[in-house]
Amino acid sequence: MNESRQEARRDVVSCQICLITLPYDFYGKKAPYCPGIIYYEDTYLLRDPYNPEPRVVAVAGACDLCNTITCMDCSVFYTKRFCGKCVLENYDGLPAQLVNSVKSKMQQLMDDQT
Repeated sequence: MNESRQEARRDVVSCQICLITLPYDFYGKKAPYCPGIIYYEDTYLLRDPYNPEPRVVAVAGACDLCNTITCMDCSVFYTKRFCGKCVLENYDGLPAQLVNSVKSKMQQLMDDQT
């Protein structure tokens, strides 16, 4: 019963790139139910529904350059969070392997949307 009340209070966040909607139950750097994990950025977090121990799953964050809210699949964290579009527009100084990975993800996303 306690679990269903907690699920009813969950909010949702939508990725502004792929448009997926994801549940989250905390926004910030340190979820109160998982004090041992501290993120470098404010992140949309969800209590891990598949683990009985208090664990957390990061589901989304904001791009440091354009402030776009993105899911973890449409963004990367490299000292700061960057959405795929900003990685492709500002790839100077980023590792080539990272940029190529983002290019592949963004191409697949565009193919899926057509």
